[in-house]
Amino acid sequence: MDLGFLRPLYQNSAPVASVHINTSRTTTDDAKEIELRRRHLCQELALLGADTATLDVLQEAIREETPRTYGEHGQSLFASQGQLLGAHTLDVPPERDQALWMPIPDPLPLVVDQGRHLPYVLVALDRVNAKVTGYTAPGATQRPAVAEDSTGQTMHNIDGPGGRSGPGQRRGLGARSDIGHSAQEIWRENTAQVAQRVHEAAQAVNAQAILVGGDEEAITYLRENLGPRKLTIPIRIIAGGRGGTAAQERLHQAAQQELHDLVAQQHDQVLSDYRQKLGRDQAVDGIDAIASMLSEARVQTLLLGAQRQGEQHLWGSIDEPVLVAKNQADLDGSGKTFRAPAGALMLRSAVAADSQFTELLEQGRTSADNGAILRFANNTG
Repeated sequence: MDLGFLRPLYQNSAPVASVHINTSRTTTDDAKEIELRRRHLCQELALLGADTATLDVLQEAIREETPRTYGEHGQSLFASQGQLLGAHTLDVPPERDQALWMPIPDPLPLVVDQGRHLPYVLVALDRVNAKVTGYTAPGATQRPAVAEDSTGQTMHNIDGPGGRSGPGQRRGLGARSDIGHSAQEIWRENTAQVAQRVHEAAQAVNAQAILVGGDEEAITYLRENLGPRKLTIPIRIIAGGRGGTAAQERLHQAAQQELHDLVAQQHDQVLSDYRQKLGRDQAVDGIDAIASMLSEARVQTLLLGAQRQGEQHLWGSIDEPVLVAKNQADLDGSGKTFRAPAGALMLRSAVAADSQFTELLEQGRTSADNGAILRFANNTG
């Protein structure tokens, strides 16, 4: 995934407060629970040295930015010098609330959450009507970025003037065939309009998948109409569609499962590429090797696991964000240095060097808990 969305978090040199909080709403008492969590986290930040202006803006942001929808979700917020640097909804709440006050932000929980989702277009259609919805990410808290209903032509007037047989005229097989042919042409025209809307929605949200449910013949026509538009993203057929609440619920449930599978496939592809390149000196594993390659801006894709129990701390430079080292002495001459969790420092270096990120999933772990695919072969070892 592209880490460019993190850049606003690094655009100041002052310490940054990073807050990751569970804002789930599953009972009527959750609003009080969220308020208690907010107070506790801000108290932690105050003890760590956070200034009053930053605490005030964080408290206000938690109140204002927390989703009001019921369900499980969380928030990642970042602030410094009384300015809110970023506020993001997490589709999955953090395993535990966190408040950090460091020279740099710690966005790993946010990056992991974002990396588990894909922007996508969801289509529910029959032979006349369609609903096209574009999402930047899935989840109950996510409002669609694009939502459009389409109503096409119907067969209501198919037997109108010029189509209905006159008195005394027999409507044989030929007449039935003409009506059938006309119906198919109308359905094709309807799906041609839908295809254009799907194409526009995919562009609007930078979709990585198009998920379609509904009438089988209408779906066939839609795929035919999408073909000439040369979309390079997968088009997947899923259960559900139009036709009532139950069909719509099946559609959204099927969409979530399909997206989960697509994300897993992408992770598997990156991991397979990583393993192949590891044997050809085009990838590295282990903190020492990764820190060295990050410091030389040679990392193409950084792979980190979400679990942080027993996480190492590394050294970084205030003035040179690309530098990461296991030992402080390795940063001599790079200005003021500081110690921070490995994940936070490696992500800052990756952002500075325009590197990509992929979560190292539990089922795909290598012998190490992290790794890196290089931009070119490592010939130094």
